[in-house]
Amino acid sequence: MLTVQTSAGFLLTLITIHLMQVLVERAVWWLAFAVLALGPLFGVVAMARLRADPAARKIAGGRR
Repeated sequence: MLTVQTSAGFLLTLITIHLMQVLVERAVWWLAFAVLALGPLFGVVAMARLRADPAARKIAGGRR
């Protein structure tokens, strides 16, 4: 699973790099980079939801 996750991350990066060129050519550069901000935003939301999940606390052995 670690290999699958790593491969998916590289694939997502490759797609993003190619799409950024298209977005910059068709839109303004700041809008293209604003699209990139969505990834970290979704990551923060996902981690906050995971931290609030009681099952995740059990898996972590009670550690925060």
